[in-house]
Amino acid sequence: MSDLKIRPFAADMPKPIEGESLLGLFSRALERTTIDRLKRGLALADVQPHGNPSGVSISEKQADALAILFKLDREDVVRRLHPRRRFDHHSTGAIDFFGTKVRTQYLETIFRRVSPRALTLSPYHRAIWDLRPLCFDPTTRERLLVTCPVCGEKLRWWFVRGPTYCEVCVTDRGFPKTDLRDYPQPIVEFGDEEAIDFVVGLVDPDSRKREAVRRLLPAALSDASNSDIFDAVISIASCLRPEISGKTVFVGRPLRAGHFDGFTSDLLEVAGRMIIGGRDGFAAGTAKLRAHMSERKKTHGLFAEVGPLAGTVNDRSLAPVIRAFLVESLQKDLTDTSELGLVRRRLGTVKPKSHGPWLNIQEIHELFGVSKHALQRLVATGMVEARRADIELSPVLMNRDEIAPLAALYKDAIDENRAKAVLRVSIAELHELADRRLVERIEEPVKSMLDSKTVYRASSVNAIIMAIKERALPADPSRSIADHLWNAARRLCPPVPWPAIIELILSGDIRVELLRDDGNEWRKWVAPVDVEDFVTLVRLEQAKRPAVPSAWMTRSQAAEMLNIAESSVWKVARVGSLASKREGRSTVYKRSDMATTARKYIFLPEMLERSPFNVAHEVGRWLRSVGIEPISEWSKGVFPIYDRASFERVLPAMPPALEEIDLPKRLLKRVSTGAKRKAVEQVKKGLSPYFISRRLGVSAKAVTKWVAHYDECGDVQPAGKLESHEDYIRSAIEANPFISVHAFWQAFKNDRVEVSYTIMSKFVADLGYRRNAAGRLVLKQ
Repeated sequence: MSDLKIRPFAADMPKPIEGESLLGLFSRALERTTIDRLKRGLALADVQPHGNPSGVSISEKQADALAILFKLDREDVVRRLHPRRRFDHHSTGAIDFFGTKVRTQYLETIFRRVSPRALTLSPYHRAIWDLRPLCFDPTTRERLLVTCPVCGEKLRWWFVRGPTYCEVCVTDRGFPKTDLRDYPQPIVEFGDEEAIDFVVGLVDPDSRKREAVRRLLPAALSDASNSDIFDAVISIASCLRPEISGKTVFVGRPLRAGHFDGFTSDLLEVAGRMIIGGRDGFAAGTAKLRAHMSERKKTHGLFAEVGPLAGTVNDRSLAPVIRAFLVESLQKDLTDTSELGLVRRRLGTVKPKSHGPWLNIQEIHELFGVSKHALQRLVATGMVEARRADIELSPVLMNRDEIAPLAALYKDAIDENRAKAVLRVSIAELHELADRRLVERIEEPVKSMLDSKTVYRASSVNAIIMAIKERALPADPSRSIADHLWNAARRLCPPVPWPAIIELILSGDIRVELLRDDGNEWRKWVAPVDVEDFVTLVRLEQAKRPAVPSAWMTRSQAAEMLNIAESSVWKVARVGSLASKREGRSTVYKRSDMATTARKYIFLPEMLERSPFNVAHEVGRWLRSVGIEPISEWSKGVFPIYDRASFERVLPAMPPALEEIDLPKRLLKRVSTGAKRKAVEQVKKGLSPYFISRRLGVSAKAVTKWVAHYDECGDVQPAGKLESHEDYIRSAIEANPFISVHAFWQAFKNDRVEVSYTIMSKFVADLGYRRNAAGRLVLKQ
């Protein structure tokens, strides 16, 4: 909080009412002032919360200032705040609602909900209206109003119109005109008043009511807090929602405001009775779930009977005492199923934990971290022993000791598509690496768990990349990034034997330097120490194992030949430059078409390597200035394709690279008019301002300004009045180096040009003259 001195309002402030919300109290107080916005009023206390003001966004540290501003006791403000809390048994986010912890999503902080009948009885905003699960007023049983019946806008806390008015509907003079009390809402009918009063009493702002409802709790929940019980009520009510009656697993609670639209009050009524009603009350709730058993066809047993309610006992966000109560209640309820003529005929258990070495799939998944789908595929292979009951949907049991070694291999397994992506090789080259024992294959049954034709150990694949890094020598900082291994391999006759190159690097026969250590393409990280030796060694390897080029190439090989990314090959094929066919799950391209395309077209990666430009659009602008346009583009400026012959014809005419220019050190801060004109001329020809600025030692913004001034005035702006007199000034200083600048300025403005002394002094300094200890004006070295 800042050091702003808080001054209380001069007007009389209203006294807080028991159960009134914080924003309702402030809104009612601001009605007596000239302030028309709630945020503006809070800002007088230096309270400027991010987003919408609420009891959550306003902190306890700001309570003192608010209490002074509104003439309240600090405790009246603090007890209406909703600070963030944590449940005792779980880290789920919660807020303190008048002493009861409720989940953060249960509190409405944006919109205002009101009961017109309750406002008629007493015009103040009740705090309990802010709880999203409660869609009615506990006193009048009236459904809460969320939108204005006249304008249709949702009620908010933006303007200060009073708790009984719509803040949007106003007269021409700005006074509210829609009184919400004139629009009473339907009364919600309850068949179990005791149960609904119990649910509301758990979170009532009045501590006496919260304590009173605890008398209805069964003995098993005597140690549970109101927070734990209310969370259990919402969890049970969530399982009763009609739209999820067919679900067979735990469904969770509503998360967003829209999710509470179908959260009707009768669900709370049933859930409350299941807590306080004993065996009969719990059975009334499970009977509603059993009525939808026909919709849960893909499960059996307990989950078929009560659906998502069976999953609540494994919800770790519920308090342990609540989970124990639900387990016991479900077990007692299952003893009645034979009398009701339902599926289960004996006492069941809720997700029992297996003992001994035989575990079900869920337990193995939790123990080893193996995907349940992978375990199901493993059972389907028949290569491991599995036990199950005589019915098809009974749980599958597997031996823990038999799964343990397979689980370790599964976690280290990688399918061939991901392996070739790491090593940047084709599938055929990956197989060759395995034949050379550089990577390790994994056989059945783990291969079936990944549902892949070929599976490799990820550790062996990653070991190749790590070994190449370890064997790479530090690169000379002056060495070009374009010297990387991929470019060096372009000197070889295709196909490039990448498995042999990898083996030669790992054996130390090919020495490499590490240019960089980022990106996914390891072939561009390293460069051969001696390119000629590299080419000689690889050609010898090619002679030992001559490869017959196939008529078709993989996408990786095509990208290598065209010097583009693999993801761009299909764009070349899309414009009709390549013929392709599909074999299995891989797209392959005709080698003859690829060779023709490489001879006929050139792409940006190669153009950037062979030109002095570092940015793609600079190349395109310069080529356009000499009349060369791309043959095709994927979209405007995206993946252009150029004619190779045209590019190579103008390549000698391109400006030299920056590192090839011997730039003289610029002694003057100003740039001469001639240099500016030349820079503008070069920009007009197609070079970018950034390209020009690096060669002049100025900013790109300055070059852009020169071009703009040229377009507007027809010439560049002169460096100054004195620029044309530079030679005269230098000769005069050399003739009399002891002359003072002031005296020289006096003579100069009388004989030549009228300028200020400041301009003359700065110009002499820009020329590089400094006065030495002897008093002479000399050029600074």
